Amino acid sequence: MTKVVLFGDSLTAGVVDGHPSPIFTRLLEDKFPDVEFINRGLPGDQTRNACKRLREDVLNEVPDIVVIFFGTNDVSSKDVFLANYHNNLAYMLTCISPNKCLLVTPGIAGPTRANLRPLSKMEQYAKETLTVANEFKIPALDWFEFCKDKDPKELLQADDLHYSETAYRQLVEQLTPLLKNKLDSLS
Repeated sequence: MTKVVLFGDSLTAGVVDGHPSPIFTRLLEDKFPDVEFINRGLPGDQTRNACKRLREDVLNEVPDIVVIFFGTNDVSSKDVFLANYHNNLAYMLTCISPNKCLLVTPGIAGPTRANLRPLSKMEQYAKETLTVANEFKIPALDWFEFCKDKDPKELLQADDLHYSETAYRQLVEQLTPLLKNKLDSLS
């Protein structure tokens, strides 16, 4: 069975009402019933820490494909700058093997989170994600582009950070063609 690791932060972990949930994984399983999805989303994670857990959480699983979805916590960090974020993503891709990877840009945060995650900074990190994908010639989902003009109340839970069920459904719809192409390239 084809194995896909979902590697990211609380948004990957499907946090609902403050706790990880299987929502993201289950929606993907519904689209791809013949694929084993392993969710390695860690609430609060940033790319810097993700590089440290890469071997245990991703490489040891020997995945066929890895969906890498970080950035939202990197944006809010005083310790992770855009260049660090770029280098951390590049490190992950190099360790995993770029042809196994698919990147997802950060999306949006709501108005009550704008002090640490302003839309302009989220956009910078989204663009940097696309730059890394371009450098490595791998597919990337520009989730920020999809989200930026949407009403945050539609996409986010009351905490203005974690995704609503509507957002996860949209994310999976957007991700499906890219993941399908990646899966088709394996056969």
